[in-house]
Amino acid sequence: PAHQLRQCAVDMSTGEVFACEVGDLDGALAELVRWDPREVLLGAAAASLEETFRAVRPRAVVRVESAPIAEPEEALALLEGEPCPSLPARLAAARVLAFVRYSEPKRAPKLARFTYQEPRGTLILDEAAQRHLELVRTFDGERKGALLAHIDETKTAVGARLLRRRLLSPLVDVAAIRRRLDEVELFVVNPGLRAELRTRLGRVADLERLCMRLRQGRAMPRDLSLLRSSLSELPPIAAALASVKDAVAQAFVLPTVDAARELLGRALADDPPLKISDGGVLRVGYDAQLDESRTLTTDGQRLLTELESRLKEESGVPTIKVRYTRVFGWYLEVTRSHAARVPQSWRRKQTVANAERFTCEELDVLAEKLGRSEDAASVREAELYAALVEQLAAYVPDVLAASAALAHCDVAAGLAELAHRFDFARPLVDDSSVLDIEDGRHPVVERMTELGRFVPNDCLLDATEGAESEGRARLWLVTGPNMAGKSTFMRQVALVVILAQMGSFVPCRRARIGVVDRILTRVGASDNLAKGESTFMVEMKETAHVLKKGTPRSLVVLDEIGRGTSTYDGLAIAWAVTEYLDDVVRCRALFATHYHELTSLAKERPSVENRSVSAREHKGDLVFLHRVERGAASRSYGVACGKLAGLPELVLTRARVLLETLEQGRPPPGARGRAPAPEPQLSLFGAGPHPLVGALKTLEIDRLTPLEALSLLAQWKKEHAS
Repeated sequence: PAHQLRQCAVDMSTGEVFACEVGDLDGALAELVRWDPREVLLGAAAASLEETFRAVRPRAVVRVESAPIAEPEEALALLEGEPCPSLPARLAAARVLAFVRYSEPKRAPKLARFTYQEPRGTLILDEAAQRHLELVRTFDGERKGALLAHIDETKTAVGARLLRRRLLSPLVDVAAIRRRLDEVELFVVNPGLRAELRTRLGRVADLERLCMRLRQGRAMPRDLSLLRSSLSELPPIAAALASVKDAVAQAFVLPTVDAARELLGRALADDPPLKISDGGVLRVGYDAQLDESRTLTTDGQRLLTELESRLKEESGVPTIKVRYTRVFGWYLEVTRSHAARVPQSWRRKQTVANAERFTCEELDVLAEKLGRSEDAASVREAELYAALVEQLAAYVPDVLAASAALAHCDVAAGLAELAHRFDFARPLVDDSSVLDIEDGRHPVVERMTELGRFVPNDCLLDATEGAESEGRARLWLVTGPNMAGKSTFMRQVALVVILAQMGSFVPCRRARIGVVDRILTRVGASDNLAKGESTFMVEMKETAHVLKKGTPRSLVVLDEIGRGTSTYDGLAIAWAVTEYLDDVVRCRALFATHYHELTSLAKERPSVENRSVSAREHKGDLVFLHRVERGAASRSYGVACGKLAGLPELVLTRARVLLETLEQGRPPPGARGRAPAPEPQLSLFGAGPHPLVGALKTLEIDRLTPLEALSLLAQWKKEHAS
């Protein structure tokens, strides 16, 4: 369809190409955040989105393609992988590859692993949800403190990348989710297997990037050494999995890539140097011609030592040394005090501070012979090394298959380690509309809290038709003082859903998760100065997005709506939003609000319930209990929160007096009478005079007959009825 946007991302370090199609800008921005690119290239048709993309990813270089670099047919042939159901998406990927080949020809992948991402198979997390829930980065843009950093127990680079992809693309297929949970449970109940695999996985290098270097012909000797040591871990890992008599363990298919491992074992020296030019990269016995050249070089070294001893004896100069530099080659060095005693047939080459450097005919002949053998060895080894890299490149598909299997094991074992260390439970995931969490915890905040101090809470939302008649609500209105933990509670519910649907155990005692198709959030308040939008406008746009995109399968998290405008406006909007969620969207929802008037909705609507985050005043101080309790909050504790924040005592005293007076409906002491009634809502744009006003002003009523008056009324009604 013409309205769809095609996006693709290229990982230059691994040769991976991902492509997808999205239906609108929101979907495009969600993928942008998911991929987190360093550089963004927009087609000319999408040039109007440049500032939007730059605002969402300020760290990235965003540019507009001035003209297509080249026809993508050649690049299309570079894509390998499963057939793509979307030719436009495949062409978009090829076009990006063509740009990469043009702009960075040395780094461009010779073959690219193509993956088409089907958005309908995943829980949709738009840009706002990823940002509000701090999945990969915090609000400050840091990785430390985000959810990913706290659940990443992987041991390999490929495993870490797979974990990130799973976190940002949770599944919606119940059977697939349960298979992932089975894999995690395998490692939870087999701690010995988990420990052995994690130890061995810690010795595995980044196989995807090593394969990329092999295909580009840029692999260095140390890269091959890392590849060899990594491949040597495959057989014991496969054996460990095979030793467990469990169908889940047997389902792990781990290619051992024996041919590549044996080739490296025959060819590569035990401890190769950094560069091929340093020599000694290939093992003795790998090539007879290379061994012969090396033997000549070794013999030449022995002959040089013998020559030095003989010249000392013949000349009587004990300080003679045979030495070498790249500039002067081989030479004889004699201390200055003995320089007069050298034979006259020697030729001076150089004078240095404390010595003289000479050469002689015997040294020249030997040096020429030695140079030829060294050159021959160097040339032969370089030829053999290039051939070895080319041979290994043929095994790249097998190595990549092994790498993918290792990443799979790594993620499952890492999530099992997470569950073991932090007491996560296996969730029951099904196709219901129930969200039932017992003793749920926030996986990040809990780790930052002193051991045992985090207060767990329950959550039960049920969007099943008729559930309200059985006393189960689909929408909770959450009230309570600021800093009491409303936001933490609501976010932890969303994070539990994400973790469960990505195939992880979850931080709670027990959980039943009816699959969610999309998580929609409206959290926090901030201006968008780049777009000239106020806090309130940003809030309204995000709220509108939530209401438009929500389905009965969605989970909605709203944290305060209507704070950026007058009290009555804000309350009216929050009230209408609540009714719309309950009547139209009919999804599971958590709505934190400071408008206590909203809590009366629970009396009228059985599908809406009140919950409050508890706090108590003790000896004049506010104590947060962080427990989510049934019912609405009785007070807001705003003045007490002000005391915690450090407001001056004079301000607090005055605020208490004003609060007591206002709660009694009296004018504040010291005020000049009661506050004026709220003014009518002003239009955003000044309205011009209605045409009828001008007509009435010029009308001479006294001169109109009743029939004429009726005729005029009929005419005006016809003109202005709409």
